[in-house]
Amino acid sequence: MADHCRVGADDTLHIRWRRPAAEGERIVLRHAPTGEVRAGPLADDRCSAALAVGGLAPGAWDVLLGADRPLLTDDPGFSFDGLREYAGRARERAVRVVRAPDGRATLDVRDVAPHAEVEEVHPLDGEIKIIGWLAHTGPRPGAAARLVAVARDGGGRETGVARLDGTAFDACLDVHAFTRHEPGLWDLWLEAGDVRARLATFLDDAPGKHGTLSYPRQIVPSGARRMGVRPYYTLKDGLAVACHLLPEDDAP
Repeated sequence: MADHCRVGADDTLHIRWRRPAAEGERIVLRHAPTGEVRAGPLADDRCSAALAVGGLAPGAWDVLLGADRPLLTDDPGFSFDGLREYAGRARERAVRVVRAPDGRATLDVRDVAPHAEVEEVHPLDGEIKIIGWLAHTGPRPGAAARLVAVARDGGGRETGVARLDGTAFDACLDVHAFTRHEPGLWDLWLEAGDVRARLATFLDDAPGKHGTLSYPRQIVPSGARRMGVRPYYTLKDGLAVACHLLPEDDAP
């Protein structure tokens, strides 16, 4: 049973055991869709192994000892600090250890694109403030940033302020800007230099926020009408804004 089994930010799979493994043992990675195999030896102490995994094809890879024995681990395979360090580097493919309920370790390899990982959303005092960090693109030194809301219908576009510090960002939208348009749904993007990153929350290990995580609405005058403006998560965990006209009898 391995007590450590994780992929580092340098795309190396690190495995560690409490006691030495058998002489001549090796680590084998087997691509489930194609049967392709990659293999590597243990370190001289037979208590650890390090295997480069950055060039693996997308899909699930079984982690084995020898030809056919599943590697068992009691390590969950990640920490949130480790995820942030890993996703904080520019990359087009991500590799993560997944531990099955019975302890078997597999590698999940998938293509990734830059996105703006949202950590906090604060709808208050006529603004929507958002805090997060850029994932899979690395720092953007010297790049001017802005928050952009794009209407799904009608071609509307509104811009808010944003500030970058390394990969960390904070951004703000004025909800009154939405009253210049017809009611609708708006997707949010962070633009920084040559990067256009969708605002989303993918890396908190809690998918399925739509319908379970709710933010308060803000009521904004729109001529003789009133509009309710509320951030929400889409079915794919992207952050968006919903703007709806309120009936006259809807109290603030």
